[in-house]
This record gives sequence, structure tokens and C-alpha cells, in this order.
Amino acid sequence: MNSNYTEDGHRPLSVLVVSESSLEQTNGVSGSVKHILDRLSERGFTARVIAPQPAPANGTYAGFAVDEVPTVPIQKFNVAISPKTPIIQSIENGPKPDIIHVAAPISKLGHAALIAGEELGVPTVAIYQTDVAQYARRFARQAVDGVADGVAPHRTGWLRKVSKAAGEKAEDIVAKRIAQMHNMATLTLAPTDQARKRLESFGVQPSLIQLWGRGVDSALFNPVRATDARAAQWHRKWSHDGTRPVIGYVGRLAPEKQVELLEALNNLNVQLVVVGGGPMEGELRERLPHAVFTGMLHGLDLADAYAALDIFVHTGNEETFGQTIQEAMASGLPVIAPASGGPIDLVDTNVTGLLYRPNDEDDLRACVDRLIEDKPLRRLMGANGLAAVQGRTWPMMVDRLIEYYRLAMDLNLARRA
Repeated sequence: MNSNYTEDGHRPLSVLVVSESSLEQTNGVSGSVKHILDRLSERGFTARVIAPQPAPANGTYAGFAVDEVPTVPIQKFNVAISPKTPIIQSIENGPKPDIIHVAAPISKLGHAALIAGEELGVPTVAIYQTDVAQYARRFARQAVDGVADGVAPHRTGWLRKVSKAAGEKAEDIVAKRIAQMHNMATLTLAPTDQARKRLESFGVQPSLIQLWGRGVDSALFNPVRATDARAAQWHRKWSHDGTRPVIGYVGRLAPEKQVELLEALNNLNVQLVVVGGGPMEGELRERLPHAVFTGMLHGLDLADAYAALDIFVHTGNEETFGQTIQEAMASGLPVIAPASGGPIDLVDTNVTGLLYRPNDEDDLRACVDRLIEDKPLRRLMGANGLAAVQGRTWPMMVDRLIEYYRLAMDLNLARRA
């Protein structure tokens, strides 16, 4: 076959990847972008990356140049603050790509990429990954509630009303911003059907939305790791020599993750393990005094931590997807998660895990109670979960993404004909 063509008979594409997250940070956006770049490299594509600082130490990832833009830290997340004009100029003055991939557009960085695509006549694919509108609602209400907490209770009624109104207004403002961004894109990819519905409720045109999930590294996350010496050692230690089931959470320790709901498990005869770090770690250590906090783990360390658990619990009800749920399922674990957002599509209730009513600590506790009392059910759900994620490898998911790139190119040609 001609070396200028890939195995599927198409020529390799030139892709500009614009990410709202630094590749050096640990979160769903940067993780997905790195898996995409790995696969693009394997398939002989060319790519360039623009992302918030810091860039990787050598200024490249997977052999592709990474250009960084200035940021400001918010909740330990680096948010791009560069004006749009320099970014647009940088894109328009650089090599013209076949496609512009915009990961989680919300700031001026994502907006600039979409504008540049329009001006260059280059199709854009926007990836919806974070429900920032939900976050805005939460933060606005927390800000007003913080004032109300310092006022005598009988005088706070009006402040509580202001809190609710502020939350709704903040959510509406950000929802309109999200809709503006995604309606500019040639194609928007939502990770789940719940996320697609959410985008439509914001005002994103349904015809622009397609479904594209996330991959999972089944070579790294798998039940066989439970026999690894370190994973087995951790399980013996955490389970107190097999006398307590090990319940685990993996993710950022931030307000939107609602990890404080795990307080409901404080008096159960289980060992809670919290894997991750973030701005709420200090508070959570106080609220979960008997939990094991491992800090941030990566690679084999993270895989061994999953393998040392008996049950995985996810707490955030504002997730568009839930990558840690997939990693837990690939590790052969039953999953307990809120019946909200991405988990609704990922967890087949009573088959691969259990869904509890969002924010309902009693229901969360009841779900954990049910599984800690039924070891055969835990094993069955774990096996079902493993079967459910088989085939959702990152290479396969990125190959599907490339098909969407080509669809966006066709749509762009048709619109400009």
C-alpha cells in the first residue's frame, strides 16, 4: 500500500489539538488528549497541540509540539487566560490542519480555536467533557450560602432565596456559553446519552451532536493485577487480613466530586480507601478519620490500588462521563454510583453495580450494605462489568474519533459548497 495512506485506505490527517487542560495535569481532559495523541502518532498522523501551561518538559508529547498559553489556577486547575487574538493568529499563521480538535471548549482558548477554524475554513470537532454549568451553579450557591451562614437563622430566608436564584442564573449564563461554543463547531461529541440531552437543554443543535465515549487501558486495569504481590499486600493491609471489605474512591478531592458523602460509611465495618488529591483533602481527612488516604497515584500504582479494592464507589453527580468507573469495571470491581449524569449510561444497575439516589447518604449506605453482605453478588457484578468494557480500548475509541474527523470534513465541504 502507498506509504502516504493508512491501513483503512485514507491518507493520514494533520490535526491541531486545542486543549483546555494542561497535559501536565491529571484529569479526564488531559488524559483523553494524551491517549488521542498516542494513537495519532501510531497511525502516522501529524499534530500540533495548544494547551494551558505548563507544557511537558521538552515541549513535546508523543513527538508532537506543544505550545503553551498563560494560565491562572482555579481550584488547582490551570485555566487559560490568554487573549483570543494571539491564539487565532498563531493558528492561522501556522501549518493549515485538516481538522481542529477542541477539547472541552469553555475559555477564550477554546473560543479562539473555533473562530480560527471558521476563518480558515477548517472543520472543528468539539469534545464535551465537563459540565461547567453545574459547577457554576454550585459555586454561586456556596458563595451566597457562606454569607448566610454568618447571619442569625431567622434572618436568612431571603439570603437562601438569593442563593438559589444566584445558582440558577450562574448555570444559565454558563449553559449559554457552552451552547455558543458547541454551535460554532462543525461537530460536537458527547460522551453519553445523558450528556447529549444536557447539551440539547443548553441550546446546542441536536444535529451537531454525535456520541463518542472514552477508552480504558485494559492492559493496565484488569483483575489479574489482584495477584500482583503489591496489590495483594495492600489488600491484606487494608482489609485487616480479610476481616473487612475494602471500599474505594478514586478521583480529585474537590467540591464538585462530593467525596464528603462517604461520611455515610464511617460506622460501617469496612475500610475506606481514598485515592487522589485536591483542595478538599485536608477537610476530608477530618471528616473521614478512619479512611486510608493514598494521595495521587498513577500507572501501575493506580492499577494496583484498584486491584486491592472489593467495591468501587463514585460520589459525584455532575459527571458527564466517569472514567474512573470504567477503570474500576476493567479491574473487575462492582460499582456504586449516583443515578445522575454519565454513571446512568455506564452502570447497568443490578448487573454491573448499583445506582443510588443523588445526594442521598442513606441510599448510598444501603447500596454499600447490600454488597458487603453478598460476596457472590460482588463477584458476579465485577465479572459483568469487566465484560461490559471489553473492547473499549483507547486505540479503538480513537480510531472511531478519526472517523468523526472525516465526517466533520465531509460536513464542512458540503456546507461550503
